[in-house]
Amino acid sequence: MNINKYNSIMSAYARNTYEPTRKKLSGAASQNVDKADFSSASKTGSVAAAKAAAVKTVESFASPERIAALRSMIADGSYSISAESVAASILEG
Repeated sequence: MNINKYNSIMSAYARNTYEPTRKKLSGAASQNVDKADFSSASKTGSVAAAKAAAVKTVESFASPERIAALRSMIADGSYSISAESVAASILEG
């Protein structure tokens, strides 16, 4: 097999090498920045409200004795639940 004029092919590869370019930001482009500020008070309030709602929901579905039993099982490490039952609960809605 004889390959002739391979220089033109090689120069095509050489021209298309990756060379990163750095674009300079103009004054107008650098000002287009999104910004969000959240105060610590708003975070604390929303977390506390969510926690209170979760506690209220749990307490409405379970007796205080059941909640105490679950807390003790979690504390001593004996509480376990199957992945299948979690998935079934999620699918039920």
